[in-house]
Amino acid sequence: MFRHLPPLNAVRAFEASARLKSFTAAAGELGVTHGAISRQVRNLEGWFGFALFLRSNRKVTLTPEGQEYLDEVSTVFDKLSVATERLTGPRGVTVLRICAPETFSVRWLIPRLSALARAHPNIEIRLRPMVTLDEHLTDSFDVVIRRGEMERPGFTSAPFLRETCTPVISPRLLEQMPMDRPRALRNHTLLNAESLDHLWPSWLQNAGLGERHVPRNLRFQSLNYALQAAVEGLGVAMGPSALVADDIASGRLIAPLPEHALTMGDFHILTAANTSSHDPAYIFRRWLIEEQPKE
Repeated sequence: MFRHLPPLNAVRAFEASARLKSFTAAAGELGVTHGAISRQVRNLEGWFGFALFLRSNRKVTLTPEGQEYLDEVSTVFDKLSVATERLTGPRGVTVLRICAPETFSVRWLIPRLSALARAHPNIEIRLRPMVTLDEHLTDSFDVVIRRGEMERPGFTSAPFLRETCTPVISPRLLEQMPMDRPRALRNHTLLNAESLDHLWPSWLQNAGLGERHVPRNLRFQSLNYALQAAVEGLGVAMGPSALVADDIASGRLIAPLPEHALTMGDFHILTAANTSSHDPAYIFRRWLIEEQPKE
Protein backbone atom coordinates (compact mmCIF):
# COMPACT_ATOMS: atom_id res chain seq x y z
CA MET A 1 0.00 0.00 0.00
CA PHE A 2 1.33 3.42 -0.97
CA ARG A 3 1.67 5.82 1.97
CA HIS A 4 1.25 9.54 1.33
CA LEU A 5 3.82 10.82 3.84
CA PRO A 6 5.40 14.24 4.33
CA PRO A 7 9.19 14.63 4.90
CA LEU A 8 9.61 12.93 8.29
CA ASN A 9 12.51 15.10 9.54
CA ALA A 10 10.28 18.12 8.94
CA VAL A 11 7.46 16.46 10.88
CA ARG A 12 9.83 15.83 13.79
CA ALA A 13 10.93 19.49 13.77
CA PHE A 14 7.29 20.61 13.66
CA GLU A 15 6.24 18.34 16.53
CA ALA A 16 9.07 19.50 18.81
CA SER A 17 8.44 23.18 17.98
CA ALA A 18 4.70 22.90 18.53
CA ARG A 19 5.03 20.88 21.76
CA LEU A 20 7.66 23.23 23.23
CA LYS A 21 6.10 26.37 21.71
CA SER A 22 9.53 27.54 20.60
CA PHE A 23 11.81 26.98 17.61
CA THR A 24 14.81 27.65 19.87
CA ALA A 25 13.70 25.04 22.40
CA ALA A 26 13.07 22.53 19.62
CA ALA A 27 16.57 23.15 18.27
CA GLY A 28 18.02 22.46 21.73
CA GLU A 29 16.06 19.23 22.13
CA LEU A 30 16.95 17.90 18.68
CA GLY A 31 20.56 19.10 18.78
CA VAL A 32 20.37 21.32 15.68
CA THR A 33 20.36 25.05 15.02
CA HIS A 34 17.39 27.40 15.21
CA GLY A 35 17.77 27.99 11.45
CA ALA A 36 17.56 24.26 10.72
CA ILE A 37 14.30 23.97 12.65
CA SER A 38 12.87 27.00 10.87
CA ARG A 39 13.80 25.59 7.44
CA GLN A 40 12.30 22.18 8.23
CA VAL A 41 9.03 23.73 9.39
CA ARG A 42 8.86 25.92 6.27
CA ASN A 43 9.51 22.84 4.12
CA LEU A 44 6.59 21.10 5.79
CA GLU A 45 4.35 24.13 5.33
CA GLY A 46 5.39 24.23 1.68
CA TRP A 47 4.54 20.55 1.32
CA PHE A 48 1.06 21.17 2.77
CA GLY A 49 0.55 24.48 1.01
CA PHE A 50 -0.58 26.36 4.12
CA ALA A 51 0.88 27.74 7.35
CA LEU A 52 1.13 25.66 10.52
CA PHE A 53 2.44 28.49 12.74
CA LEU A 54 1.74 32.17 13.25
CA ARG A 55 5.03 33.98 13.81
CA SER A 56 5.49 37.34 15.59
CA ASN A 57 8.30 38.81 17.73
CA ARG A 58 10.08 35.49 18.36
CA LYS A 59 6.79 33.93 19.50
CA VAL A 60 5.18 31.10 17.57
CA THR A 61 1.59 29.93 17.93
CA LEU A 62 -0.20 27.20 16.04
CA THR A 63 -2.79 27.88 13.38
CA PRO A 64 -5.99 25.80 13.64
CA GLU A 65 -4.54 23.48 10.99
CA GLY A 66 -1.27 23.26 12.94
CA GLN A 67 -3.10 22.37 16.17
CA GLU A 68 -5.11 19.68 14.41
CA TYR A 69 -1.95 18.20 12.89
CA LEU A 70 -0.09 18.32 16.23
CA ASP A 71 -2.83 16.32 17.94
CA GLU A 72 -2.50 13.56 15.38
CA VAL A 73 1.29 13.64 15.12
CA SER A 74 1.75 13.53 18.91
CA THR A 75 -0.38 10.40 19.09
CA VAL A 76 1.67 8.76 16.35
CA PHE A 77 4.97 9.69 18.04
CA ASP A 78 3.72 8.37 21.40
CA LYS A 79 2.79 5.04 19.81
CA LEU A 80 6.18 4.90 18.05
CA SER A 81 7.98 5.51 21.37
CA VAL A 82 6.01 2.76 23.10
CA ALA A 83 6.69 0.31 20.27
CA THR A 84 10.40 1.14 20.35
CA GLU A 85 10.67 0.64 24.11
CA ARG A 86 8.95 -2.72 23.84
CA LEU A 87 11.78 -3.88 21.59
CA THR A 88 14.74 -2.17 23.22
CA GLY A 89 13.61 -1.47 26.79
CA PRO A 90 13.44 2.05 28.25
CA ARG A 91 16.71 3.92 28.20
CA GLY A 92 16.09 5.61 31.52
CA VAL A 93 18.29 8.52 30.45
CA THR A 94 17.33 12.14 31.02
CA VAL A 95 18.94 14.95 29.03
CA LEU A 96 20.16 17.96 31.05
CA ARG A 97 20.75 21.07 28.94
CA ILE A 98 23.34 23.42 30.45
CA CYS A 99 24.40 26.88 29.29
CA ALA A 100 27.65 28.18 30.83
CA PRO A 101 30.57 30.54 30.04
CA GLU A 102 33.22 28.94 27.85
CA THR A 103 36.23 29.47 30.14
CA PHE A 104 34.35 28.19 33.19
CA SER A 105 33.24 25.12 31.23
CA VAL A 106 36.69 24.30 29.84
CA ARG A 107 38.76 24.96 32.97
CA TRP A 108 36.42 24.02 35.83
CA LEU A 109 33.26 22.18 34.87
CA ILE A 110 34.38 19.68 32.21
CA PRO A 111 37.32 18.29 34.26
CA ARG A 112 34.81 17.46 37.02
CA LEU A 113 31.94 16.04 34.97
CA SER A 114 33.30 12.49 35.16
CA ALA A 115 32.43 12.50 38.87
CA LEU A 116 28.84 13.47 38.06
CA ALA A 117 28.66 10.79 35.35
CA ARG A 118 29.77 8.11 37.81
CA ALA A 119 27.30 9.21 40.46
CA HIS A 120 24.38 9.75 38.04
CA PRO A 121 24.89 7.69 34.86
CA ASN A 122 21.26 8.28 33.84
CA ILE A 123 21.85 12.02 33.29
CA GLU A 124 23.06 12.96 29.80
CA ILE A 125 24.77 16.36 29.75
CA ARG A 126 24.42 18.71 26.80
CA LEU A 127 26.68 21.71 27.39
CA ARG A 128 26.66 24.86 25.26
CA PRO A 129 28.52 28.16 25.66
CA MET A 130 26.80 31.31 26.83
CA VAL A 131 26.51 34.27 24.48
CA THR A 132 24.16 36.58 26.35
CA LEU A 133 22.12 35.92 29.47
CA ASP A 134 18.68 36.92 28.16
CA GLU A 135 19.16 34.82 25.04
CA HIS A 136 19.30 31.68 27.13
CA LEU A 137 16.74 32.36 29.89
CA THR A 138 14.13 30.33 28.05
CA ASP A 139 12.94 26.75 28.06
CA SER A 140 15.89 25.99 25.77
CA PHE A 141 18.01 25.19 28.84
CA ASP A 142 17.43 23.47 32.16
CA VAL A 143 20.41 25.16 33.85
CA VAL A 144 22.16 28.48 33.24
CA ILE A 145 25.51 29.28 34.89
CA ARG A 146 27.15 32.70 34.95
CA ARG A 147 29.17 34.97 37.17
CA GLY A 148 26.95 37.24 39.24
CA GLU A 149 23.49 36.86 40.70
CA MET A 150 20.60 36.34 38.31
CA GLU A 151 17.13 37.44 39.31
CA ARG A 152 14.34 36.35 36.99
CA PRO A 153 10.68 35.56 37.82
CA GLY A 154 10.09 31.83 38.05
CA PHE A 155 13.79 31.00 38.50
CA THR A 156 16.03 30.38 41.53
CA SER A 157 19.62 31.69 41.54
CA ALA A 158 22.09 30.05 43.93
CA PRO A 159 25.79 30.95 44.46
CA PHE A 160 28.24 28.06 44.34
CA LEU A 161 31.78 29.25 43.55
CA ARG A 162 33.61 32.16 45.16
CA GLU A 163 36.80 33.50 43.60
CA THR A 164 39.65 35.93 43.95
CA CYS A 165 41.91 36.96 41.08
CA THR A 166 45.69 37.48 40.86
CA PRO A 167 48.31 37.60 38.09
CA VAL A 168 49.48 34.21 36.81
CA ILE A 169 52.57 33.38 34.79
CA SER A 170 54.32 30.30 33.43
CA PRO A 171 57.25 28.98 35.53
CA ARG A 172 59.59 29.29 32.56
CA LEU A 173 58.80 32.97 31.99
CA LEU A 174 58.98 33.72 35.71
CA GLU A 175 62.45 32.19 35.86
CA GLN A 176 63.57 34.37 32.94
CA MET A 177 61.89 37.53 34.26
CA PRO A 178 61.32 37.42 38.05
CA MET A 179 58.25 39.13 39.52
CA ASP A 180 58.64 39.59 43.26
CA ARG A 181 56.65 42.84 43.49
CA PRO A 182 53.95 44.57 41.42
CA ARG A 183 56.36 47.08 39.84
CA ALA A 184 58.18 44.19 38.17
CA LEU A 185 55.23 44.01 35.77
CA ARG A 186 56.80 46.88 33.81
CA ASN A 187 59.11 44.24 32.32
CA HIS A 188 56.25 41.96 31.25
CA THR A 189 53.48 41.79 28.66
CA LEU A 190 49.96 41.86 30.07
CA LEU A 191 47.49 39.39 28.57
CA ASN A 192 44.02 40.94 28.50
CA ALA A 193 40.64 39.25 28.02
CA GLU A 194 38.02 41.45 26.36
CA SER A 195 35.28 39.51 28.17
CA LEU A 196 36.74 40.69 31.51
CA ASP A 197 38.60 43.81 30.45
CA HIS A 198 38.22 45.44 33.89
CA LEU A 199 40.48 42.93 35.66
CA TRP A 200 43.91 44.38 34.89
CA PRO A 201 42.95 48.05 35.49
CA SER A 202 41.30 47.09 38.79
CA TRP A 203 44.25 45.00 39.92
CA LEU A 204 46.83 47.64 38.96
CA GLN A 205 44.89 50.28 40.89
CA ASN A 206 44.54 47.93 43.87
CA ALA A 207 48.30 47.32 43.81
CA GLY A 208 49.05 51.06 43.73
CA LEU A 209 50.05 51.14 40.07
CA GLY A 210 48.62 52.70 36.94
CA GLU A 211 48.35 51.26 33.45
CA ARG A 212 51.17 53.57 32.37
CA HIS A 213 53.60 51.35 34.29
CA VAL A 214 52.98 48.52 31.80
CA PRO A 215 54.38 49.15 28.31
CA ARG A 216 53.06 46.07 26.48
CA ASN A 217 49.64 44.45 26.14
CA LEU A 218 48.19 41.56 24.19
CA ARG A 219 44.42 41.31 23.88
CA PHE A 220 42.23 38.25 23.39
CA GLN A 221 38.50 37.86 23.01
CA SER A 222 38.04 35.32 25.78
CA LEU A 223 39.62 34.69 29.16
CA ASN A 224 40.35 31.12 28.08
CA TYR A 225 42.63 32.41 25.31
CA ALA A 226 44.45 34.75 27.68
CA LEU A 227 45.05 31.99 30.22
CA GLN A 228 46.31 29.60 27.57
CA ALA A 229 48.65 32.33 26.32
CA ALA A 230 50.00 32.60 29.88
CA VAL A 231 50.59 28.84 29.98
CA GLU A 232 52.55 29.18 26.73
CA GLY A 233 54.73 31.92 28.22
CA LEU A 234 53.46 34.88 26.18
CA GLY A 235 52.96 37.10 29.21
CA VAL A 236 51.06 37.54 32.47
CA ALA A 237 47.29 37.00 32.69
CA MET A 238 44.75 37.71 35.38
CA GLY A 239 43.79 34.33 36.83
CA PRO A 240 40.49 33.79 38.65
CA SER A 241 41.38 31.38 41.46
CA ALA A 242 38.94 28.56 40.68
CA LEU A 243 39.62 28.65 36.95
CA VAL A 244 43.42 28.43 37.33
CA ALA A 245 43.49 26.08 40.34
CA ASP A 246 44.22 23.01 38.23
CA ASP A 247 46.92 24.86 36.24
CA ILE A 248 48.63 25.96 39.45
CA ALA A 249 48.34 22.50 41.03
CA SER A 250 49.95 20.93 37.95
CA GLY A 251 52.72 23.54 37.77
CA ARG A 252 51.61 25.01 34.44
CA LEU A 253 51.06 28.40 36.09
CA ILE A 254 52.30 30.25 39.17
CA ALA A 255 50.62 33.08 41.09
CA PRO A 256 53.65 35.10 42.26
CA LEU A 257 51.76 38.00 43.90
CA PRO A 258 48.98 36.40 45.99
CA GLU A 259 48.89 39.24 48.50
CA HIS A 260 47.31 41.60 45.92
CA ALA A 261 44.14 39.63 45.18
CA LEU A 262 40.94 41.04 43.74
CA THR A 263 37.59 39.79 44.97
CA MET A 264 35.38 38.61 42.12
CA GLY A 265 31.66 37.99 41.92
CA ASP A 266 30.45 34.49 42.76
CA PHE A 267 29.32 32.10 40.07
CA HIS A 268 25.58 31.42 40.25
CA ILE A 269 23.42 28.61 38.92
CA LEU A 270 19.93 29.40 37.67
CA THR A 271 17.20 26.75 37.64
CA ALA A 272 13.41 26.78 37.53
CA ALA A 273 11.91 27.63 40.92
CA ASN A 274 9.58 24.60 40.89
CA THR A 275 12.37 22.04 40.36
CA SER A 276 11.76 18.89 42.40
CA SER A 277 14.42 16.93 44.28
CA HIS A 278 14.27 14.17 41.63
CA ASP A 279 14.78 16.53 38.72
CA PRO A 280 18.23 16.34 37.01
CA ALA A 281 18.55 20.13 37.29
CA TYR A 282 18.12 19.92 41.08
CA ILE A 283 20.58 17.00 41.30
CA PHE A 284 23.10 18.91 39.20
CA ARG A 285 22.72 22.07 41.29
CA ARG A 286 23.27 20.14 44.52
CA TRP A 287 26.32 18.38 43.04
CA LEU A 288 27.72 21.68 41.78
CA ILE A 289 27.44 23.32 45.20
CA GLU A 290 29.09 20.30 46.86
CA GLU A 291 31.97 20.36 44.31
CA GLN A 292 33.12 23.89 45.14
CA PRO A 293 36.39 24.19 47.07
CA LYS A 294 35.94 24.14 50.83
CA GLU A 295 37.24 27.22 52.62
